[in-house]
Amino acid sequence: MNLLKFGNQFQFVLILIIKIDIFQSKTIIDTIICMFSECCQDPYLLRNYHKLEHLLEKKLYGQPMVTNILLTSIKGHLALKNPPKALVLSFHGSSGVGKTFVSQILAESLYLKGTKSRFYKFYSATRDFGINQKINEYKERLKNEIEQAVKLCEYSLFVFDEIDKIPIGLLDTIKTYIDYNHEIGGVDFRKSIFIFLSNIASKKINEFNLENDRKNLPREKFKLKTFQELIIKDAYNNKGASEKGMFHSSIIDGWLVDYYVPFLPLERKHVKKCIKKELKNYNFNDKNYFKTKANHDIDEIAEEMTYEPSGMAKFSTSGCKRIPTIVRNFIKRKRYLINEEL
Repeated sequence: MNLLKFGNQFQFVLILIIKIDIFQSKTIIDTIICMFSECCQDPYLLRNYHKLEHLLEKKLYGQPMVTNILLTSIKGHLALKNPPKALVLSFHGSSGVGKTFVSQILAESLYLKGTKSRFYKFYSATRDFGINQKINEYKERLKNEIEQAVKLCEYSLFVFDEIDKIPIGLLDTIKTYIDYNHEIGGVDFRKSIFIFLSNIASKKINEFNLENDRKNLPREKFKLKTFQELIIKDAYNNKGASEKGMFHSSIIDGWLVDYYVPFLPLERKHVKKCIKKELKNYNFNDKNYFKTKANHDIDEIAEEMTYEPSGMAKFSTSGCKRIPTIVRNFIKRKRYLINEEL
């Protein structure tokens, strides 16, 4: 009996040693792989909140609500060991006001490789989902790609641009992955982040912004609740002539979007900041350029932009989107000597 008991104990210890060796071997192999390829762990996962805050404060102009929402929602979501669901943010506003830029800033703050990380997935509606008749094909593709991405890294970031141009019903494909589900097929999607970008409700946002501006209410005191109500109503009820957008989407009536984030139209003073930032991309031969000529040039370039409303001309109709081209042409027209672009 003692020999039998000893034999059983020896067998148990041997199995335990083998399991430990296998586990350690896997850990060693994973470590070696991560030396040569991006992995879902340090140092590739940054989750650098200080960098996020710094970039938003220094490079995003005229969007105090965006900064506040993004900082609190991202910090809160990633701080939880087991969040209740994936974080879903829907960015709304006119072209050139910073929606795509903010999604890129977020990627730069989350991943060492930024937007080049394999854990960052960017979809353009016109490029990736342009034909309504292929919606079933798109649904299958989207499902497979989301599942594969989160299997690789539970902290994956998905960005969908031009949601107003996406075939109606396609967004419902992702409902399962952003709902209150602990696991789907053995995969936990709750730590992932989904961001939607669109021009939906931009007219409503601009109108309400103008209303507040005429009351001399500073942007820092705008109430998010009213903007969100305007966005939800417009997004849910606006079908559009080409059967595209968020019309009657289950992710809206299921209350799965955590924040509808309004991007306000940019004022002339914000446009000037964009111009100055773009000018700093050039290495002028005149080392005193920014002391002697820059302010005058910034004013002159700002005048080349178009503004609204009529009679007020305060808000840029294209945000900062056209500025790189306008600045480049301005420099050529002035025949400034440039050593090289920085």
